[in-house]
Amino acid sequence: MAKRIVTLEIDTTAIRFMETSGGRVVKWASLSLEPTMVEDGVISDPRALSAAVRQLMDSSGIKAKDVIASVSGLYSVSRIVAVSNPPGGVTTPEAVLEAATDIMPLPTDELYLSWQLIAAGGGAQQVLVVGVPRDVIDAEMQALRAAGINSRTLELKAIALVRAVNKEQALILNIEPSSFDIVIVVNGIPEVMRTLAWQPDGLTVEDRVEHLAMNLEMIVGFYNSHHPDTPLNPATPFFITGQMSRDLDLVEKLPARVGYPIESLAPPLECPKHMPVSQYAVNIGLALKGRTPAKSLEQDGYVPPDINLLPETYKAWKLSAKQIYFAGAVIAAIALLFPLYQMTAGAMDKTADLQARYNILNNELLRRQLEIKNREPLQKAIGEYNTIANMGGGFTEDLRVINSEADRLGVQVESVVHQGESITMTCQTEPESHIVFREYVASLEESGRFATVTPPSEKFAYITGGTIELEPAQ
Repeated sequence: MAKRIVTLEIDTTAIRFMETSGGRVVKWASLSLEPTMVEDGVISDPRALSAAVRQLMDSSGIKAKDVIASVSGLYSVSRIVAVSNPPGGVTTPEAVLEAATDIMPLPTDELYLSWQLIAAGGGAQQVLVVGVPRDVIDAEMQALRAAGINSRTLELKAIALVRAVNKEQALILNIEPSSFDIVIVVNGIPEVMRTLAWQPDGLTVEDRVEHLAMNLEMIVGFYNSHHPDTPLNPATPFFITGQMSRDLDLVEKLPARVGYPIESLAPPLECPKHMPVSQYAVNIGLALKGRTPAKSLEQDGYVPPDINLLPETYKAWKLSAKQIYFAGAVIAAIALLFPLYQMTAGAMDKTADLQARYNILNNELLRRQLEIKNREPLQKAIGEYNTIANMGGGFTEDLRVINSEADRLGVQVESVVHQGESITMTCQTEPESHIVFREYVASLEESGRFATVTPPSEKFAYITGGTIELEPAQ
């Protein structure tokens, strides 16, 4: 908790930044989003969202290359599955995937799956499995990277809320203008996590209370039906968080309708008195991520969840244990060979004089050979000059089109090679954006200056630069 941590919550209607240092909140800021940026819980305009993120970072002074970001639970699924105790006690990804595939309501090939062992004992292990649609995470990572952020940690909002509330037993309702999260916490574990879309605009306060209360009752009933021997205790503390927690009429009437005692959020993080803590509950939970848990599998039989949803394809490369061991072996070998090197150094000094004499003779021979070889490049250069001269104004006009379109779109042209009948150029967008790169290729085609424009093949999901082959129009 002593280091500086920056967290980011992305909601359908707003984004929220928060910075902590030394275990206390030092900065926080939010910015409303246009309705077209995030539609139905999925980022529909990553480029516009990245611009909004940069704008909020500039205006708030909260800047970081690496942030802990949240992921909406809308369209996501989570289940606690039982996995048989394997030989040696090590749970394999294959065993978890097999157990999750049997109960997940969505095709696993459309989801990024993450999991964590949260309870052990008896003949099976309890594993929390979270599946997030691939397009949700892909769009968010694209927007963050376009904003200059290379996030190495993503977390489900509901799990962050559990950490912010910091209670063994809790009922959490996180209300946003376009969705709300309901989380049931039992023994520090989120037994139920649900995210539902809604449209409160046009509803009276009473209608909003009734809608939220009915969904709470339905989800609590679902939990009780699966735990008939240990239903949710009526004395379970009730927490209301999110942007709409500032709606005082709603917050005052909802607890009486639900029947659970409401409690104010008191997170294990030092927050300024004037900070709207309940609205930044997700950010607070993200900032607490990675703390050493108070529980352990060995002593308590279960641990609170701490799952990084970032897929392997987005994670930075790190040295494996085998590579570290190999590097250590190489360093040890060098240390053993160093005395031998010192013994041979004296013998090498004695040959230095003979080597110097040889170098003088050899350099003279090389100089004469180079004089002979230089004649051929000179003739070749003359030929290339004549070729360019015969092009007339075409070469200049080609360069003008290439550079003017690049300047207009913010593309950096790194090199241009004109070979008469073909042109080879390399370029890179700034900032790196596959959309800008595609616009640049299209502008070259539409200029009418070139017969063909061949961009690099798309071996990856998003191409932001590379080599373009051009054929001048006759």
